Amino acid sequence: MSFKVTFWRFVRRNIGDQRLICNGGDSSDSLAENQQRPTGMGTSRRLTKVVVCLLPMSLLILLLSTAKDQNAITQIPRVGKVLCVNIKLAVDPPVADGLIMQKDVRASQWKTFNSTSQKGLTDRRIVFHETSGTNELTFRQCCAVESAAKNNPERPVQLFLRPLFIPCHEHLSYHPSDLFHKPLWLDILSNYPNVEAILLNEEHYFAGTPLQSWYDAGKWRKTRHETVHFSDYIRFLTLHKGGGLYLDTDVLTLRPLQGDKFRNFLSYDNVAMDGISSGVMHMEAGHWLATAMMRYLAEEYDPFEFAFHGTQAVSALMSSACGIEQGDPKSNTCKDIHLLPSRFFFPIVKQLASEKLDRARVMSLKGPGVLTRLNTSYGVHTWNTMRNDPGDLANNPSVFGSLAQIHCPMSVARASEFLN
Repeated sequence: MSFKVTFWRFVRRNIGDQRLICNGGDSSDSLAENQQRPTGMGTSRRLTKVVVCLLPMSLLILLLSTAKDQNAITQIPRVGKVLCVNIKLAVDPPVADGLIMQKDVRASQWKTFNSTSQKGLTDRRIVFHETSGTNELTFRQCCAVESAAKNNPERPVQLFLRPLFIPCHEHLSYHPSDLFHKPLWLDILSNYPNVEAILLNEEHYFAGTPLQSWYDAGKWRKTRHETVHFSDYIRFLTLHKGGGLYLDTDVLTLRPLQGDKFRNFLSYDNVAMDGISSGVMHMEAGHWLATAMMRYLAEEYDPFEFAFHGTQAVSALMSSACGIEQGDPKSNTCKDIHLLPSRFFFPIVKQLASEKLDRARVMSLKGPGVLTRLNTSYGVHTWNTMRNDPGDLANNPSVFGSLAQIHCPMSVARASEFLN
Protein backbone atom coordinates (compact mmCIF):
# COMPACT_ATOMS: atom_id res chain seq x y z
CA MET A 1 0.00 0.00 0.00
CA SER A 2 1.36 3.42 -0.95
CA PHE A 3 2.48 6.02 1.53
CA LYS A 4 -0.16 8.52 0.34
CA VAL A 5 -3.10 6.08 0.80
CA THR A 6 -1.91 5.06 4.27
CA PHE A 7 -1.40 8.68 5.27
CA TRP A 8 -4.86 9.82 4.21
CA ARG A 9 -6.55 6.86 6.00
CA PHE A 10 -4.71 7.87 9.16
CA VAL A 11 -5.87 11.48 8.81
CA ARG A 12 -9.53 10.57 8.17
CA ARG A 13 -9.64 8.11 11.05
CA ASN A 14 -8.06 10.39 13.62
CA ILE A 15 -9.86 13.53 12.55
CA GLY A 16 -13.16 11.65 12.48
CA ASP A 17 -12.57 10.26 16.00
CA GLN A 18 -11.73 13.67 17.33
CA ARG A 19 -14.47 15.63 15.56
CA LEU A 20 -16.70 15.73 18.64
CA ILE A 21 -13.85 16.76 20.85
CA CYS A 22 -12.77 19.58 18.57
CA ASN A 23 -16.41 20.76 18.07
CA GLY A 24 -17.10 21.00 21.78
CA GLY A 25 -17.69 17.34 22.77
CA ASP A 26 -20.97 15.56 23.75
CA SER A 27 -23.58 16.64 26.32
CA SER A 28 -21.43 15.46 29.24
CA ASP A 29 -18.80 18.01 28.20
CA SER A 30 -21.15 20.94 28.62
CA LEU A 31 -20.37 24.42 29.74
CA ALA A 32 -22.22 23.80 32.94
CA GLU A 33 -20.02 20.84 33.80
CA ASN A 34 -16.92 22.80 33.05
CA GLN A 35 -18.09 25.59 35.27
CA GLN A 36 -18.64 23.09 38.15
CA ARG A 37 -15.05 21.77 37.87
CA PRO A 38 -12.11 23.46 39.61
CA THR A 39 -10.53 26.22 37.57
CA GLY A 40 -7.23 24.39 37.07
CA MET A 41 -8.96 21.25 35.84
CA GLY A 42 -11.02 23.19 33.25
CA THR A 43 -7.97 25.01 31.97
CA SER A 44 -6.02 21.76 31.70
CA ARG A 45 -8.84 20.09 29.81
CA ARG A 46 -9.11 22.99 27.34
CA LEU A 47 -5.36 22.88 26.75
CA THR A 48 -5.54 19.15 26.10
CA LYS A 49 -8.29 19.71 23.54
CA VAL A 50 -6.22 22.33 21.73
CA VAL A 51 -3.24 20.00 21.51
CA VAL A 52 -5.33 17.02 20.40
CA CYS A 53 -7.10 19.08 17.71
CA LEU A 54 -4.02 20.78 16.30
CA LEU A 55 -1.67 17.78 16.27
CA PRO A 56 -3.15 15.99 13.20
CA MET A 57 -3.34 19.25 11.25
CA SER A 58 0.26 20.12 12.09
CA LEU A 59 1.36 16.65 11.02
CA LEU A 60 -0.59 17.05 7.76
CA ILE A 61 1.06 20.39 6.96
CA LEU A 62 4.52 19.01 7.74
CA LEU A 63 4.09 15.95 5.52
CA LEU A 64 2.63 17.94 2.64
CA SER A 65 5.54 20.37 2.86
CA THR A 66 8.01 17.51 2.78
CA ALA A 67 6.31 15.96 -0.25
CA LYS A 68 6.36 19.31 -2.04
CA ASP A 69 10.10 19.69 -1.39
CA GLN A 70 10.74 16.20 -2.73
CA ASN A 71 8.84 16.99 -5.92
CA ALA A 72 10.79 20.23 -6.30
CA ILE A 73 14.07 18.35 -6.23
CA THR A 74 13.07 15.73 -8.77
CA GLN A 75 10.76 17.59 -11.15
CA ILE A 76 11.64 21.30 -11.31
CA PRO A 77 14.56 22.04 -13.66
CA ARG A 78 17.50 23.87 -12.22
CA VAL A 79 17.31 27.56 -13.07
CA GLY A 80 19.92 30.29 -13.11
CA LYS A 81 22.64 31.33 -15.51
CA VAL A 82 24.57 28.55 -17.16
CA LEU A 83 26.87 28.23 -20.16
CA CYS A 84 25.22 25.97 -22.74
CA VAL A 85 27.78 23.80 -24.46
CA ASN A 86 25.02 21.98 -26.34
CA ILE A 87 21.38 21.07 -25.64
CA LYS A 88 22.50 18.21 -23.41
CA LEU A 89 25.43 19.80 -21.66
CA ALA A 90 25.54 22.88 -19.45
CA VAL A 91 28.21 24.19 -17.11
CA ASP A 92 28.17 26.83 -14.41
CA PRO A 93 29.70 30.16 -15.53
CA PRO A 94 33.18 30.60 -14.08
CA VAL A 95 34.25 33.79 -12.33
CA ALA A 96 36.60 34.26 -15.27
CA ASP A 97 36.60 35.11 -18.96
CA GLY A 98 35.78 31.55 -19.95
CA LEU A 99 36.55 27.85 -19.85
CA ILE A 100 39.22 26.00 -21.86
CA MET A 101 37.38 23.19 -23.67
CA GLN A 102 39.07 19.79 -23.91
CA LYS A 103 37.70 16.77 -25.74
CA ASP A 104 38.88 14.07 -23.31
CA VAL A 105 38.17 16.00 -20.13
CA ARG A 106 34.76 16.22 -18.47
CA ALA A 107 33.19 19.65 -18.72
CA SER A 108 33.12 19.95 -14.94
CA GLN A 109 36.93 19.70 -15.01
CA TRP A 110 37.64 22.29 -17.71
CA LYS A 111 40.13 24.89 -16.57
CA THR A 112 39.23 28.56 -16.35
CA PHE A 113 40.68 31.16 -18.69
CA ASN A 114 41.52 34.79 -17.97
CA SER A 115 42.96 37.19 -20.53
CA THR A 116 45.21 38.79 -17.93
CA SER A 117 46.73 35.51 -16.70
CA GLN A 118 49.03 34.95 -19.69
CA LYS A 119 51.37 37.90 -19.55
CA GLY A 120 54.19 37.61 -22.05
CA LEU A 121 52.19 35.28 -24.29
CA THR A 122 49.16 37.29 -25.32
CA ASP A 123 50.92 39.64 -27.76
CA ARG A 124 52.25 36.56 -29.54
CA ARG A 125 48.95 34.74 -29.70
CA ILE A 126 46.81 34.33 -32.83
CA VAL A 127 43.13 34.88 -32.12
CA PHE A 128 39.94 33.70 -33.82
CA HIS A 129 36.29 34.29 -32.85
CA GLU A 130 33.28 32.15 -33.72
CA THR A 131 30.25 34.30 -32.86
CA SER A 132 27.25 32.51 -34.39
CA GLY A 133 26.15 31.08 -31.05
CA THR A 134 26.08 27.52 -32.37
CA ASN A 135 29.29 26.52 -30.58
CA GLU A 136 30.31 24.75 -33.79
CA LEU A 137 32.82 25.30 -36.59
CA THR A 138 32.26 24.86 -40.30
CA PHE A 139 34.88 23.18 -42.45
CA ARG A 140 36.15 26.57 -43.62
CA GLN A 141 36.52 27.83 -40.04
CA CYS A 142 38.24 24.68 -38.82
CA CYS A 143 40.60 24.83 -41.79
CA ALA A 144 41.47 28.45 -41.02
CA VAL A 145 42.34 27.70 -37.40
CA GLU A 146 44.29 24.57 -38.35
CA SER A 147 46.32 26.46 -40.97
CA ALA A 148 47.34 29.10 -38.41
CA ALA A 149 48.35 26.44 -35.88
CA LYS A 150 50.19 24.29 -38.43
CA ASN A 151 52.23 27.17 -39.88
CA ASN A 152 52.94 28.80 -36.50
CA PRO A 153 53.70 25.98 -34.05
CA GLU A 154 55.59 28.36 -31.74
CA ARG A 155 52.65 30.77 -31.38
CA PRO A 156 49.62 30.05 -29.17
CA VAL A 157 46.37 29.96 -31.15
CA GLN A 158 43.20 30.81 -29.24
CA LEU A 159 39.70 30.19 -30.57
CA PHE A 160 36.92 31.96 -28.68
CA LEU A 161 33.39 30.56 -29.01
CA ARG A 162 30.05 31.80 -27.74
CA PRO A 163 27.89 29.42 -25.70
CA LEU A 164 24.85 27.93 -27.40
CA PHE A 165 22.10 30.53 -27.85
CA ILE A 166 19.18 28.41 -26.63
CA PRO A 167 18.52 28.33 -22.85
CA CYS A 168 19.59 24.73 -22.39
CA HIS A 169 18.77 24.75 -18.66
CA GLU A 170 15.08 24.71 -19.60
CA HIS A 171 15.62 21.26 -21.09
CA LEU A 172 17.64 19.86 -18.19
CA SER A 173 16.69 18.81 -14.67
CA TYR A 174 20.33 18.81 -13.65
CA HIS A 175 23.76 19.76 -14.97
CA PRO A 176 25.29 16.78 -16.77
CA SER A 177 28.68 18.45 -16.53
CA ASP A 178 30.42 15.11 -16.14
CA LEU A 179 29.82 14.38 -19.82
CA PHE A 180 32.50 14.67 -22.48
CA HIS A 181 32.24 17.14 -25.36
CA LYS A 182 33.67 15.80 -28.62
CA PRO A 183 32.59 17.75 -31.68
CA LEU A 184 34.39 17.07 -34.95
CA TRP A 185 36.27 20.38 -35.00
CA LEU A 186 37.60 19.91 -31.44
CA ASP A 187 38.75 16.40 -32.30
CA ILE A 188 40.75 17.80 -35.24
CA LEU A 189 42.21 20.88 -33.57
CA SER A 190 43.20 18.94 -30.45
CA ASN A 191 45.99 17.41 -32.56
CA TYR A 192 47.75 20.77 -32.38
CA PRO A 193 49.15 21.41 -28.88
CA ASN A 194 49.29 25.18 -29.45
CA VAL A 195 45.49 25.48 -29.89
CA GLU A 196 43.10 26.43 -27.09
CA ALA A 197 39.33 26.50 -27.58
CA ILE A 198 37.70 28.85 -25.07
CA LEU A 199 34.00 28.90 -24.19
CA LEU A 200 33.33 32.54 -23.31
CA ASN A 201 31.59 33.80 -20.21
CA GLU A 202 30.35 36.90 -22.04
CA GLU A 203 29.07 38.94 -19.11
CA HIS A 204 32.36 38.63 -17.28
CA TYR A 205 34.31 39.27 -20.49
CA PHE A 206 32.58 42.60 -21.18
CA ALA A 207 32.32 43.76 -17.56
CA GLY A 208 34.31 46.86 -16.69
CA THR A 209 35.25 47.62 -20.31
CA PRO A 210 34.25 50.50 -22.63
CA LEU A 211 31.82 48.09 -24.31
CA GLN A 212 29.94 47.00 -21.19
CA SER A 213 27.12 49.53 -21.63
CA TRP A 214 26.75 48.54 -25.30
CA TYR A 215 26.64 44.87 -24.35
CA ASP A 216 24.21 45.34 -21.45
CA ALA A 217 21.82 47.55 -23.45
CA GLY A 218 21.33 44.62 -25.81
CA LYS A 219 20.13 46.47 -28.91
CA TRP A 220 22.51 44.33 -30.94
CA ARG A 221 20.61 41.21 -29.86
CA LYS A 222 17.45 42.41 -31.61
CA THR A 223 18.95 43.13 -35.03
CA ARG A 224 19.20 40.69 -37.90
CA HIS A 225 22.92 41.50 -38.02
CA GLU A 226 23.52 40.26 -34.46
CA THR A 227 26.29 37.78 -35.30
CA VAL A 228 28.20 40.22 -37.51
CA HIS A 229 27.90 43.12 -35.08
CA PHE A 230 28.98 41.03 -32.11
CA SER A 231 31.99 39.85 -34.11
CA ASP A 232 32.91 43.41 -35.15
CA TYR A 233 32.89 44.55 -31.52
CA ILE A 234 34.37 41.67 -29.57
CA ARG A 235 37.56 41.50 -31.67
CA PHE A 236 38.63 44.92 -30.40
CA LEU A 237 37.72 43.95 -26.84
CA THR A 238 39.95 40.87 -27.13
CA LEU A 239 42.87 42.93 -28.42
CA HIS A 240 42.29 45.50 -25.66
CA LYS A 241 42.24 42.85 -22.92
CA GLY A 242 45.14 40.72 -24.07
CA GLY A 243 46.59 41.82 -27.39
CA GLY A 244 47.54 39.50 -30.20
CA LEU A 245 47.09 38.90 -33.92
CA TYR A 246 43.42 38.71 -34.84
CA LEU A 247 42.32 36.74 -37.94
CA ASP A 248 38.84 36.28 -39.37
CA THR A 249 37.73 32.65 -39.57
CA ASP A 250 37.89 32.80 -43.37
CA VAL A 251 41.60 33.67 -43.48
CA LEU A 252 43.81 30.77 -44.54
CA THR A 253 47.38 31.08 -43.21
CA LEU A 254 50.06 30.18 -45.75
CA ARG A 255 53.34 30.58 -43.85
CA PRO A 256 54.77 31.60 -40.46
CA LEU A 257 53.72 35.04 -39.27
CA GLN A 258 57.03 36.22 -37.86
CA GLY A 259 58.87 39.51 -37.64
CA ASP A 260 58.17 43.09 -36.61
CA LYS A 261 55.96 43.67 -39.66
CA PHE A 262 53.31 41.55 -37.93
CA ARG A 263 53.31 43.64 -34.77
CA ASN A 264 50.92 46.59 -34.28
CA PHE A 265 49.61 46.59 -37.83
CA LEU A 266 46.46 46.97 -39.88
CA SER A 267 46.03 45.83 -43.49
CA TYR A 268 44.54 47.28 -46.65
CA ASP A 269 41.95 44.94 -48.13
CA ASN A 270 42.46 45.92 -51.79
CA VAL A 271 45.09 47.24 -54.20
CA ALA A 272 43.40 50.65 -54.41
CA MET A 273 44.05 51.11 -50.66
CA ASP A 274 40.65 52.72 -50.13
CA GLY A 275 39.69 50.46 -47.24
CA ILE A 276 41.47 49.30 -44.07
CA SER A 277 40.34 45.86 -42.96
CA SER A 278 39.40 44.83 -39.44
CA GLY A 279 39.68 41.15 -40.46
CA VAL A 280 43.46 40.92 -40.00
CA MET A 281 45.32 43.04 -37.43
CA HIS A 282 47.74 42.95 -34.52
CA MET A 283 47.78 45.16 -31.46
CA GLU A 284 49.69 44.75 -28.24
CA ALA A 285 47.70 44.56 -25.02
CA GLY A 286 46.27 47.94 -24.01
CA HIS A 287 47.06 49.61 -27.36
CA TRP A 288 45.32 52.98 -27.61
CA LEU A 289 43.77 52.09 -30.97
CA ALA A 290 41.84 49.13 -29.56
CA THR A 291 40.51 51.31 -26.73
CA ALA A 292 39.65 54.15 -29.13
CA MET A 293 37.85 51.74 -31.46
CA MET A 294 35.71 50.39 -28.62
CA ARG A 295 34.68 53.87 -27.55
CA TYR A 296 33.98 54.89 -31.12
CA LEU A 297 31.90 51.78 -31.80
CA ALA A 298 29.95 52.18 -28.55
CA GLU A 299 29.03 55.76 -29.49
CA GLU A 300 28.30 55.14 -33.16
CA TYR A 301 26.38 51.86 -32.99
CA ASP A 302 23.74 51.55 -35.69
CA PRO A 303 21.65 48.35 -35.52
CA PHE A 304 20.54 48.76 -39.14
CA GLU A 305 24.03 48.98 -40.67
CA PHE A 306 25.59 45.73 -41.83
CA ALA A 307 29.23 46.61 -42.55
CA PHE A 308 29.84 50.03 -40.99
CA HIS A 309 31.26 48.70 -37.70
CA GLY A 310 34.09 46.89 -39.49
CA THR A 311 36.20 48.30 -42.33
CA GLN A 312 34.34 51.62 -42.52
CA ALA A 313 34.72 52.33 -38.80
CA VAL A 314 38.44 51.46 -38.76
CA SER A 315 39.10 53.58 -41.84
CA ALA A 316 37.18 56.52 -40.36
CA LEU A 317 39.05 56.39 -37.05
CA MET A 318 42.45 56.05 -38.72
CA SER A 319 41.58 59.06 -40.86
CA SER A 320 40.61 61.24 -37.90
CA ALA A 321 43.27 60.05 -35.45
CA CYS A 322 46.22 59.42 -37.76
CA GLY A 323 45.53 61.59 -40.79
CA ILE A 324 45.27 58.66 -43.20
CA GLU A 325 44.30 59.74 -46.70
CA GLN A 326 42.70 57.28 -49.09
CA GLY A 327 45.28 55.50 -51.22
CA ASP A 328 48.26 57.01 -49.40
CA PRO A 329 49.78 54.90 -46.59
CA LYS A 330 52.55 57.48 -46.15
CA SER A 331 49.98 59.92 -44.80
CA ASN A 332 49.83 57.91 -41.57
CA THR A 333 51.07 60.11 -38.70
CA CYS A 334 50.72 57.41 -36.03
CA LYS A 335 54.11 55.76 -35.57
CA ASP A 336 52.87 52.99 -33.28
CA ILE A 337 50.55 51.42 -35.87
CA HIS A 338 51.56 50.65 -39.47
CA LEU A 339 49.74 49.51 -42.60
CA LEU A 340 50.44 46.39 -44.66
CA PRO A 341 49.66 46.26 -48.39
CA SER A 342 46.82 44.02 -49.51
CA ARG A 343 49.19 41.39 -50.97
CA PHE A 344 49.97 40.15 -47.44
CA PHE A 345 46.45 38.85 -46.68
CA PHE A 346 44.09 40.03 -49.44
CA PRO A 347 45.77 38.91 -52.69
CA ILE A 348 42.54 37.68 -54.28
CA VAL A 349 39.50 39.87 -54.86
CA LYS A 350 36.07 38.66 -53.86
CA GLN A 351 34.87 38.16 -57.43
CA LEU A 352 37.75 35.79 -58.22
CA ALA A 353 37.39 33.99 -54.92
CA SER A 354 33.88 32.82 -55.81
CA GLU A 355 34.86 31.69 -59.33
CA LYS A 356 35.29 28.01 -60.16
CA LEU A 357 38.76 27.48 -61.58
CA ASP A 358 40.16 24.54 -63.50
CA ARG A 359 43.29 22.79 -62.27
CA ALA A 360 45.59 24.40 -64.83
CA ARG A 361 44.64 27.94 -63.86
CA VAL A 362 44.97 27.15 -60.19
CA MET A 363 48.23 25.24 -60.12
CA SER A 364 50.26 26.95 -62.83
CA LEU A 365 53.24 28.82 -61.40
CA LYS A 366 53.96 30.43 -64.75
CA GLY A 367 51.82 32.78 -66.74
CA PRO A 368 48.34 33.63 -65.42
CA GLY A 369 48.20 30.96 -62.71
CA VAL A 370 46.28 32.15 -59.65
CA LEU A 371 48.81 30.74 -57.20
CA THR A 372 51.44 33.09 -58.57
CA ARG A 373 49.55 35.88 -56.81
CA LEU A 374 50.27 34.18 -53.50
CA ASN A 375 54.07 34.02 -53.81
CA THR A 376 54.48 37.00 -51.49
CA SER A 377 51.35 36.42 -49.39
CA TYR A 378 51.28 35.20 -45.81
CA GLY A 379 47.59 34.45 -45.78
CA VAL A 380 44.58 34.62 -48.05
CA HIS A 381 41.19 35.99 -47.15
CA THR A 382 38.76 33.53 -48.75
CA TRP A 383 35.69 35.79 -48.57
CA ASN A 384 33.69 32.92 -47.04
CA THR A 385 33.80 30.98 -50.31
CA MET A 386 35.88 27.94 -49.34
CA ARG A 387 33.59 24.90 -49.16
CA ASN A 388 33.93 21.39 -47.82
CA ASP A 389 32.56 19.39 -50.73
CA PRO A 390 34.85 16.31 -50.78
CA GLY A 391 34.80 16.18 -54.59
CA ASP A 392 35.86 19.81 -54.88
CA LEU A 393 38.77 19.29 -52.52
CA ALA A 394 39.90 16.03 -54.10
CA ASN A 395 39.80 17.32 -57.67
CA ASN A 396 41.31 20.74 -56.93
CA PRO A 397 38.78 22.78 -58.94
CA SER A 398 39.50 25.91 -56.93
CA VAL A 399 42.48 27.72 -55.50
CA PHE A 400 41.17 27.12 -52.00
CA GLY A 401 40.82 23.39 -52.55
CA SER A 402 44.48 23.27 -53.49
CA LEU A 403 45.58 25.42 -50.57
CA ALA A 404 43.43 23.53 -48.06
CA GLN A 405 45.08 20.22 -48.88
CA ILE A 406 48.46 21.73 -48.02
CA HIS A 407 47.61 23.94 -45.04
CA CYS A 408 44.77 22.14 -43.23
CA PRO A 409 45.26 18.46 -44.12
CA MET A 410 43.43 17.08 -41.07
CA SER A 411 40.33 19.14 -41.82
CA VAL A 412 40.45 18.06 -45.47
CA ALA A 413 40.77 14.39 -44.49
CA ARG A 414 37.45 14.65 -42.63
CA ALA A 415 35.74 17.21 -44.85
CA SER A 416 32.82 14.91 -45.64
CA GLU A 417 31.93 14.71 -41.94
CA PHE A 418 31.24 18.45 -41.65
CA LEU A 419 27.64 19.53 -42.03
CA ASN A 420 28.63 22.81 -43.70
